[in-house]
Amino acid sequence: MASFGEYLDHLSNSKVLRATHMVLNGVAAGAGIFLLAVGASGLFDKYKVFSGTTLPLLSATLGASVAFVSFLGIAGSIKRSQHIFGTYSALLTLLVVVQVIGLLVIWLRPEHIEDRFGQAWEKLYEDDQDTIRYIEKDLQCCGFKSPIDMAVPKNCSVKKHYGFVTGCLEPLEHQWHAKRHAMLWAGLAIVGAQVVALLMGAELARRYKRARDGGYHQVPARTEGSPLLRA
Repeated sequence: MASFGEYLDHLSNSKVLRATHMVLNGVAAGAGIFLLAVGASGLFDKYKVFSGTTLPLLSATLGASVAFVSFLGIAGSIKRSQHIFGTYSALLTLLVVVQVIGLLVIWLRPEHIEDRFGQAWEKLYEDDQDTIRYIEKDLQCCGFKSPIDMAVPKNCSVKKHYGFVTGCLEPLEHQWHAKRHAMLWAGLAIVGAQVVALLMGAELARRYKRARDGGYHQVPARTEGSPLLRA
């Protein structure tokens, strides 16, 4: 009986289909590794006091899952293993559903975050003023809403210190929304690539089942004309 790989070798356009499938999974794996790195770095970022650990953890977990499933898909295409391919398709379907739910969570998170940022800044002002200094220098701002609102040092707007005359709330909000939108667009792009890869995988599985039901074990050698290709 011909194997799954032998059948694919005889199937018209199978090489192009598998190559495209591998490329899509390679792109998804690269994006997954990137999300994993971004999430891991976010867990140690000084700004996590404002954004929390939800987004970094979600990014790292999603990235690791995407990379694993994508590499599994690549392995299935290379080895032309029906079992690996079936496991990959099942895991990818589950992952796509989880990713869509995660994207909805990110999308529905509150837009107005001034109060939460204000509480975080006040806590830093009381317990960790070094982090406030770092943020003010990094974002070129002074104080929370203005240079007279919990600034470190209190006269940080003076030129001999920092010389920044705007508060940090606006750049903090801009940074937060930029990260949020980047997560959304990256997630949508990954889901799109995965859906296409899943459809390609389903097509390969469908062709395999059709050939099996039609007696694909009788696939002839390459030098002979394959009845599957003539059909």
